[in-house]
Amino acid sequence: MFRLPVRAVAGLFVFSLLLSGAQPRTLSGKAPSLMEPPDSALLVLAAASLADVLPRVAQLWTDAGGIPVRFSFDATSRLAPQTLQGVPADLFFSADQRWMDWVAERGALRDDTRVDLLGNEIVVVVPRDGGKKLLGPDDLMGPSIRHIAMAGENVPAGRYGLAALEATGVWGQVADRVVRGGNVRGALEWVALGEVEAGVVYRTDATAEERVRVAFTFAPETYPLISYPVAVLVQAPLPGTALAFLEFCQSDGATRVFQEAGFLSLRPGPTGHSEVTQLPRESGSPLLPSPWSAIRLSFLVALAATLAGFVPAVWLGWILARKDFFGKSVIATVALVPLVLPPVVTGFILLSILGTQSPVGARLAALGLPIPFTLLGAILAALTVGFPLYVVSVRNAFQAVDSSYEEVAWTLGRRPWPTFVRVTFPLALPGIAAGAVLAFARALGEFGATVVLAGNVEGSTRTIALAVYTLLESPQGREAIWVLVGASVVLSLVALLGFEALSRHQRRQMGARHGR
Repeated sequence: MFRLPVRAVAGLFVFSLLLSGAQPRTLSGKAPSLMEPPDSALLVLAAASLADVLPRVAQLWTDAGGIPVRFSFDATSRLAPQTLQGVPADLFFSADQRWMDWVAERGALRDDTRVDLLGNEIVVVVPRDGGKKLLGPDDLMGPSIRHIAMAGENVPAGRYGLAALEATGVWGQVADRVVRGGNVRGALEWVALGEVEAGVVYRTDATAEERVRVAFTFAPETYPLISYPVAVLVQAPLPGTALAFLEFCQSDGATRVFQEAGFLSLRPGPTGHSEVTQLPRESGSPLLPSPWSAIRLSFLVALAATLAGFVPAVWLGWILARKDFFGKSVIATVALVPLVLPPVVTGFILLSILGTQSPVGARLAALGLPIPFTLLGAILAALTVGFPLYVVSVRNAFQAVDSSYEEVAWTLGRRPWPTFVRVTFPLALPGIAAGAVLAFARALGEFGATVVLAGNVEGSTRTIALAVYTLLESPQGREAIWVLVGASVVLSLVALLGFEALSRHQRRQMGARHGR
């Protein structure tokens, strides 16, 4: 009567063993390890707008004999606070001077290493097919332009675009036509789809998107200098190597790669200020996240989180189902808190507790088990958000078992523990397995807590959800996105079908024992 859940668990275990032979790899081709030596790779925190180009530069670096480089791409506004949490990162590539200044003011940067590495331009784009002919800012006021897409007003691209429109004297006439996207790529997508007639975006975004064309470029004096500051972090495990990589990013070969992506080179001018120079652009294709790496990693993280939560979920579910004691409601409520908290809040709490600057995190790091930006962190985040569903299912499974069976066993001389092992647990096993499958499905889709606690590191913590998030920043990643979406849907549906089948199995089993 227990063959179905046992076979299901055995199948998952065998599948995980098969996957363990094809681990995700870093840019160097080396399989990452939770316990790998600290000098095995550089960890770089970088703005999401660099996700297309920095891996190509890192490839040149490793080809030239440099150590592997791992990246965690995210919005600058999310990366900057992480630099203060003791994350063992070596470099910080910011897309905004304000956030870099904020980090510097809090003593997280090696000031003598800060460099304004790259520049960008603000351009107006229109759909490539059938787009309006716009020659300058004044044309945006024409009756044929009904909507102008821009990034949010708090996003750097949105601020620069607003400054350019104000400086050219057209903002007052077009303000009511502006539609705001969450970020510059969202605004660009509206233009590419033809939903709006024009968009104000970075040149790098326009260069990467084949479905749009640049109508005109705003004069550089109409908006503040756009620069991407970079610096070595104070807590860098490999400061010397990090500085060497930063210098490599300023080499001619790396500069050419940046220019292929549409970035500008910022070089010190004769007055001591930065001036913009631009090298000839060549065609180039970015290195995109591997969808199969993300799929394998998602499965392994979800499976590990499910197995790690098995004993705690069974123990807590049994206590909540069978015991009455003072404080039971409090314990049940605390166990369910991650179910109602926003995942990013859960991730922030975990980072605050387990970050290397906290007492618990520092002790774990000293034992060789750092949590932030590691595979262990991704597993812990998935376990935390899925645990409430695990406990609720296990609790219901034990409550469905008639306590009279246990009482009969006690009258026959069975002690409580043997009774649990031989009677209660087998009867509740289908429901427990259903809870495990449900927790597995929830772990597969985890995003918010993972990105805050474990970051978005290729081959190490980049699960399906994080890979989709990264590929959304790259127009060239649409095919890979559909692979990830398909895999996510299939895995989730299989898990939910398994949950439903196991739940029905337990209901039929309980009904048969009651003569129904």
